[in-house]
Amino acid sequence: MVMTSQPAKRRKKPFTPRTGHTPEHVGGRKREFDLLEDALQSIAPSEVQEEDGLLEHDAMPPIVLTGPRGAGKTLLLGWMEERAQEMGIHVARLKYAKDLSPVDAMKRLLHEMAGDVDDDLLGLLQSSKFAAVGTDQGMSWRDVARMYEYALKTRLRQGPLVLMMDDAHRYQLDIMGFMLGFAHNRITRKHPLVMLLAGSPDLRSYMTSLGTSFYAMSEQIYINLLATEDSKDALSKPFTNRGIKVEPQALEMMWGMTDNYPYFVQLVGAEVWKALPEEGKRHVDVALIEQVQEEIGDQRIDFYSTIYDELGKEKLTSHALCAAETIMRQQEAKVEREVIQHDLQQKNSDLSEDDAMDIVDKLQRIGFIWQSRKGLMEAGIPSFFTYLQAKKEQVAKKMGN
Repeated sequence: MVMTSQPAKRRKKPFTPRTGHTPEHVGGRKREFDLLEDALQSIAPSEVQEEDGLLEHDAMPPIVLTGPRGAGKTLLLGWMEERAQEMGIHVARLKYAKDLSPVDAMKRLLHEMAGDVDDDLLGLLQSSKFAAVGTDQGMSWRDVARMYEYALKTRLRQGPLVLMMDDAHRYQLDIMGFMLGFAHNRITRKHPLVMLLAGSPDLRSYMTSLGTSFYAMSEQIYINLLATEDSKDALSKPFTNRGIKVEPQALEMMWGMTDNYPYFVQLVGAEVWKALPEEGKRHVDVALIEQVQEEIGDQRIDFYSTIYDELGKEKLTSHALCAAETIMRQQEAKVEREVIQHDLQQKNSDLSEDDAMDIVDKLQRIGFIWQSRKGLMEAGIPSFFTYLQAKKEQVAKKMGN
């Protein structure tokens, strides 16, 4: 699905790096947008039977969305939330908060579920027993579990609901298992409920560790790099929609700095947009791209440095290099997870099989590698492999090795 807006004032920015907001034009992702739209249409108010509040047809299974950082997960979540609200569907969206206990995280979700329309439910949630968010005093996990069941049932009696969880891989297994189990029970009984869980590429391993078949029965969305034509489309359309000509060679230069990585597409577009003159004839030519190349390069390095620092803090740098070498040895730069784990153990005799599995999970969580739709491991950001190898050589040279 391609989303564009009408021509806007000069100051309205069409590119949105770092914000998580939907840019003016999204290249690619048609399958993903279509699937989310189908999910919402399946629980549209018009699909709910008046006599019992249930769906006549089978509800859509839960949706699990995975992809490395910067691939567009937050964009898809934001779009679905906005689209649901347009259709009159209530959205309960819980964003991971690492400082919250499982009980307090559940409390926050319950308030999201209540919204601002159900006075009875809000009154119950704000009762003296339940109001103290930030402390578990007077509220056991079992109490909160019962409240969750009550809140979900109450909200579904009022109409369709989207239950959305960001960073799902970060939640404790007990709270996640309970929430998914009860919500899925509602779905199988044809309640108008859509569940969407989003997380890093290791979400798959996390879900299977729940010991349920939830992941296998879910609808899975994998996102990572864009197709070349979609990257170019996302770069050029915001300019051409405003009557700003983009020279073919300039577009090639812009595209060459993106690696087809969605975050870099937005970054490059944003920098070119800022460099346009305020008045007079405005067009994107080679001279304009040359003007911003250095700044874009610096911002890319800043982005790489953040991931590199995370690898260092987790003591994963050498393991990341090993994984990168294993992947890049393959003709299509994709490999089975077990091959990476084998090579890790071969290069580190003290690593157990469980250790190697844990390392691969962590590398996915950081976004260094990810498991594609076909189950093969590949680079989360291919150009970061080059950065990491160069960094290794730079460090070795300074150490005299």
